[in-house]
Amino acid sequence: MSNPAQQRHLSEDAQLAEDLAIRYADSHKGIHSGHFEGEAEYARTREQCMTALFDTIGNTYGVTEGQVRDSLTHRRVDLDLLVILSFAVFYCLAASNIARRVWQRFPPEEGWIAGTVATFITSGVVSAVGVGLGEVWSGIVETIRVGNGHLSYRADRIPWTHHRLGLFISGVVLFWIIAAFQYRRHRAQLLLSLSTPTSNS
Repeated sequence: MSNPAQQRHLSEDAQLAEDLAIRYADSHKGIHSGHFEGEAEYARTREQCMTALFDTIGNTYGVTEGQVRDSLTHRRVDLDLLVILSFAVFYCLAASNIARRVWQRFPPEEGWIAGTVATFITSGVVSAVGVGLGEVWSGIVETIRVGNGHLSYRADRIPWTHHRLGLFISGVVLFWIIAAFQYRRHRAQLLLSLSTPTSNS
């Protein structure tokens, strides 16, 4: 258990066994299996299969069945980080486009109050939508990672679902930063357009 490489292999094998147990329960006692007898029976079938597989893995690695279960929570940080960063790029592009439209709708030269208020309101809406879409994106990637459309309780392990408030606040702050950049860009373009006729004359 002190060997990082072995811990990673143990976690991968445990996650594979967990997926096999879920697939087995889905096909034998699942809602669409034709033999569904209730959630309790479904869970019992899944756990019975999972325990047998975990015992085998534990014997192979020389660890207990409980340690095999604990290894299920060991996630690949690089993959989770990639999911968050990839969505952050999409969010920045979308936020930049929306912020630009806000300053076009409320030009700074007509007063900064209306544009600022619109930016604050829009930032909350955009961030809330972003948190929801990011969670969907994380779920899609997790489904592809495990290779099973039925995540079951495994969806609770996705980091995104445990940091909604922090992600929302980060989205709001990020939108403000992008809006400030778009404000400066709009002002620069306005000054340039005003100075161009003078320089030509």
